[in-house]
Amino acid sequence: MLQYKRLIDISQPVKSDSAAFPGDTPFKREIVLSHKDSQVVNLTALTMSPHVGTHVDAPSHIKGDMSIASELVGQLPLEPFIGEVLLLDFSPRLAGLDWDSVKSKLLEMEKDSAFKWTLEKLPARLIFKTQEKIRYEIFEDDYSFFTSELVAELSKRGVILMGIDAPSADHIKSKTLDAHHELDRLNMYWLENLDLSSASAGEYYLIAFPIKFAELEASPVRAVLLEF
Repeated sequence: MLQYKRLIDISQPVKSDSAAFPGDTPFKREIVLSHKDSQVVNLTALTMSPHVGTHVDAPSHIKGDMSIASELVGQLPLEPFIGEVLLLDFSPRLAGLDWDSVKSKLLEMEKDSAFKWTLEKLPARLIFKTQEKIRYEIFEDDYSFFTSELVAELSKRGVILMGIDAPSADHIKSKTLDAHHELDRLNMYWLENLDLSSASAGEYYLIAFPIKFAELEASPVRAVLLEF
């Protein structure tokens, strides 16, 4: 049995008041059959964008015509979404995350003798805390995001997954989605809308599998960190 000190849920709730990207489809529940009426079960139906709450994007989110099965979220490999992860704490931060800022943070963490990573030897997964408290019911239109330069530098160092507690890897005003495209170009994966308010900087074990939606461009995830 896997022994760990603490399990930290880093997923945002998905409910009727969960914020959606402006113009996107919010979560809505319909009670199709009630236990009161049927005396057997409750049945519900839901409508929502797969980008509501904590989620992963597939390549088809930013390119193609949704007909290429290999680029849909159900075909994503699972390995990037489970394994050692390093959480970097930049909270509170609204500016873009660039390599100089991340490099400085890593060099600071290297001073701890128990820290096993270096600039040239990073874990395959990095997640970024930029907010001290998550207001899941409000779409924050000013937030931190990835720069394409940061994505490229981390890819050189073996990182395959990046995650952030902001609603998007790019700024809301971006029309070119440079970070998204750089992540895709480098065969990297990314998590958005994490809730890292209960987690501190350090090393963890990440589990954040997408649902096997065979016809969608994104999927909600139930993301957790295991602290050993």
